[in-house]
Order: sequence, then structure tokens, then C-alpha cells
Amino acid sequence: MQENDVILECCNVCKSFSKNRVLKNINLSLKKGEVHALLGQNGAGKSTLVKIMTGVYSLDSGEIIVDGETAQLKSPADAERLGIAIIHQDQQLVPNFDVTRNAFLGIELSSKNGILDLKKMKKLVEEKLRYINADFKADRQISTLSVGQREQVAIVSALLQNPRILVLDEPTASLSNKEIERLFEIIHILKSAGVSILYISHHLDEIFRITDSITVLRDSENQGTLKTSEATHKQIVKMMIGRELSEFYPKEKVAIGGVVLDVKGLSQGNLVHDVSFSVKKGEIVGFAGLVGAGRTETMLALFGATRKSQGEIILDNKVFEPRSPIAARNAGIAFIPEDRRSEGIISSMNIAQNLSLAKTRLWSRMGLISRKLESLHSSSIIESLQIACTGAGQPIMELSGGNQQKVVIGKWMTGDSKVFIFDQPTTGVDVGAKTEIYKQMIKLAHKGCGIIFISSEFEELLGICDRILVMCKGRIVRDFDADKVTEQELLIWAAGAENADQATGGRQK
Repeated sequence: MQENDVILECCNVCKSFSKNRVLKNINLSLKKGEVHALLGQNGAGKSTLVKIMTGVYSLDSGEIIVDGETAQLKSPADAERLGIAIIHQDQQLVPNFDVTRNAFLGIELSSKNGILDLKKMKKLVEEKLRYINADFKADRQISTLSVGQREQVAIVSALLQNPRILVLDEPTASLSNKEIERLFEIIHILKSAGVSILYISHHLDEIFRITDSITVLRDSENQGTLKTSEATHKQIVKMMIGRELSEFYPKEKVAIGGVVLDVKGLSQGNLVHDVSFSVKKGEIVGFAGLVGAGRTETMLALFGATRKSQGEIILDNKVFEPRSPIAARNAGIAFIPEDRRSEGIISSMNIAQNLSLAKTRLWSRMGLISRKLESLHSSSIIESLQIACTGAGQPIMELSGGNQQKVVIGKWMTGDSKVFIFDQPTTGVDVGAKTEIYKQMIKLAHKGCGIIFISSEFEELLGICDRILVMCKGRIVRDFDADKVTEQELLIWAAGAENADQATGGRQK
């Protein structure tokens, strides 16, 4: 590519909030038809830079140059006029509206008499749906679409503005493997049409597969830009965290004790069928499977969030009946949910208040929360988990995703839980935060707790677990020692292999 192929440049961009300098002389060049990755740990400055590029924030100094001229980005409308569009991780769609109304939300077309021109709008949406090879129509109601299809609606909405630059912010965070493949096909279509894409993701495998260049931010500063074809996984991780990551998965040898949880014949409606497994003290047991395998549903029944239809649960040598999450908590089961924003935290509260949620009696005197105890306990947890914040009183929504996840884990650290269920705890957090979460699992294992770890990333299950159970269609189909199975075998069993020959291609172990 020649120099004149550059469509957007960030030149020495700086931004501060009060005394907190969040961007320091950031430089980035995006070329026409390029997929350019923007990487960095939570809090590195990625979101702030994107908000400046899309007119949400104003910069303090520096320039954003589009087509060789300094851009005046004082509002999102300014960015749209320059052909810059963004698709956020959390799609703001109206479930009771159809695809057409959602795609044109805020940019509706009207006839001369001021009435919505739904016929024209539907025609334009249908054109864009065909362009990206979508498998649904413009009159479908949003609530009937899958997560991946809803993301395609967001892409269509962006395409209606004829963007030349498209920002994708964690686009695969909630997608199944099939939906991810479909998204990559759409990215290829857009790239071939000359659309430039700024791609933000914590999944390095995606980055190395679909991008052309990588820019890394750390501590609000540029760490450099590399051609993807010339970069290595190890090199990018070091740029992101500022040090060698000697062990991305910090597995340690932990003394394994007796059985702390024994589940026999657990069933829950049509989602979980005759599931039996055990977890020992100090053991980390992984649950592998594809979307819809029944892993989360199994744990919700175990935690009392849904009512089991049959089965027996023995917790610490006592029969346990999970009538409610409160009963499960009191019995010694901790649950770290996948959706931390909706199920793990209360967004209107501060850090200390969220940390007190699981065991309020430990923070109270005579039925009232003691601010002294709250301050004492929360400060200890914040230090132990290395939660990056200004203090226990900081609103939790001001924290990065990784630090919010640490708070979700931390609220269980003051109790006497015997079994910890981690449901996709590393979703949407950076590599450094992932490693910290793994370390917390290992600390709990050293204390003699049993750990259940659900993940769709088979590599991390192999890296951190002692055993891995594979679920498919609501059943456990295999139980592996983590050091005696490959990522490929896990995937084949998760996809529905019916026997060892299918899983190994006829190769007998």
C-alpha cells in the first residue's frame, strides 16, 4: 500500500479526565480496505480513543486526520458525515420492533407529508441483508433473532450510513462458533468492498486470523504497530502487559482431598439429562461444550436458580436440596455468573456495596451494615485481588470489565464457600485479567475448595483444569484427565461424537 492509501490517522492524540491522563500521544494509521486490530488490557485507553474517533469525546490535543485533512469531530453526527460508524458490544435494539425499524432507529426516512416511508426503508434494509447474506428478512421481530443475527442487524444499520470506516468493539463476545464464522465472512465482504475496519477484541486467535495490522496500547500509551503476519502471540502479549508472560496459565500442583460435591442423576426439564459428576477438595473441574450444551443450565439447577426435576446432590457429605440461591449460598456454594452486568453486580452501587452482597451478615451489626467493617473488608479484598480503582467507594460501573469481574469474584471471598462455580469468568476481559482470575481459582483450590470452571475456550480448560467433563445436548459424554486429551478431541466430543472411533478417527488410545 502507498501512503495515500491511509484513510484515517490519529496523530499525538491526548485526553485527560481531571488529573487522570487516559491517552498520551497516541498514533494510529488506518488504511483503505484494512482490518486493523486495536489491542490492550482493560483500561489501556481503547474505548476513549474510539469515542474520540466517533465524536463522543473531544480530544485535548493532537489531531484526527481523515482523507488528509484535520477532522472536526464535535459530535457523533460529525463522524457519521465523514463515514465513521461503530458497532458496540452491547447492541441497543428494541425487541418489539422489526428489523427495518431497528436498522433505521434514529435515521428514519419520511415522505413529503412527514409520514414514515416504511416501504422504502424496508427495501433498503432488504438490500443490505442480501449484501451480507443474512438468513432472515426485514420484517422479522428482533426478539425472535439469535444474538448473532441481532449483530447482523447492527451491521446493517451501520451500512445504511455508507461507512468507509467501521469500528467493531468486541463483536464476538456473545456469539457461538457458527455465528463467529458468519461474522468473519461479513468482514471479508466489507474489506473486499474497500471498507476499513478497526477491530477491538481480547481474543488473540481472532486477531491473528482476520487482521492485517495490530496496534497495542498499554497504560494510555502507544506500544507500537506491527503487521499481523510478522507478529507472534508471545510478542503481542508482552506488549499488552509490559512483561514476559512466562505462564499464561499459572497452573500449580495442589493437594487433592476427598469429594466435596457429588451430583447423581441431575435433570432439569428438557435442558439437563441425568448428569452425574463429582468434585474433590482442591480440584479444578472444567466443563467443555458448545453453546446450548447444558453446562450453565446444570449449574443453575445446582445453585437453586432453577428447580431440578430429579437427582441427588451431596455437598460435603450431606444431602443438599437446592431450593433457592440463598439456600445454596448458605450451604457453601458460590456462583460467578457469565453475565456479570445483569447477574453479577448492581450497577447503581459502589465497589464496597457490591462486595458485601453475598454475605451481608459479615458486614453488619444488629442488622445494619457497618461502614467500618465495610471499609475494612472491602479494602482487604481490593488489595488481594488487585482491583484497579480509586477506592472502595468508587461506582462499580466506572471500572473496566476485568475489574468488575474481580469484584464479582471478591464478594464470595469473605464467606466460607466450599464449592465455587465459575461460569465463563474470562469472557470480555484482557489477557492480564484472565491470568489473575486463574490465580484466584488456584488460591481457592489451595484452601481446599472445589472449583467448577465452565469455558468455551478449550485451550484455557486444558491449561488450568485437573479434569475436563464434556457436555453435549444436556448430557456429560466424556470425563478426561486434562493432561490426557487434546483441544481437537474436546471439540469433536462437544460436537456430538458418539464413540471413540469417531472422536479419534479410528485411532485407538
